[in-house]
Amino acid sequence: MSEPAVPESTRPEETAPEDGIEDAEQSIPPWWWWTWIATILFALVYAPYYHIFTKWSSSAQLETEQRAAAARLAISAPPVADRNPYHGNAAAIAEGRVTFTTICAACHKPDGTGLVGPSLVDDYWKYGDTDADLFKTVSGGRPGGMPAWQAQMGAEKIWKVLAYIGTLPKQPGKGLGAP
Repeated sequence: MSEPAVPESTRPEETAPEDGIEDAEQSIPPWWWWTWIATILFALVYAPYYHIFTKWSSSAQLETEQRAAAARLAISAPPVADRNPYHGNAAAIAEGRVTFTTICAACHKPDGTGLVGPSLVDDYWKYGDTDADLFKTVSGGRPGGMPAWQAQMGAEKIWKVLAYIGTLPKQPGKGLGAP
């Protein structure tokens, strides 16, 4: 019996490259080998020197940078009052209402019941309901959508907005945003 016929185009000895590139099994150039060997030798000398003899550590550098950042923050951040200085001040509450309507109502609705942001008139406060907690939330922002307003509004306007929020009629139960 004879072998089946193999089409001529699939015979390996007769195929020619279509793009003109041939694999000639060239070796890697000597400069490449010497660069590779030099890199390995450099690493064998540098790694022990750097990690054993220089006494540098990433954790020590992190602690140093954290201490420096905390010192800069303590100098630049004004102290925050524990109590809202505008509680009961009708003029400040009126200013806070204007600011709340202009800025905050887009997420919390004009009545504070919540839209995209959580309700401000229920009993649930995720990050605390003291004056200091509320100031920290508004000034520094919170993960999940609450932006920081300290740079745009300043402490005085934030306190006035919080004084206004304190005058909103409370609703029993859990509102929008409560678990």
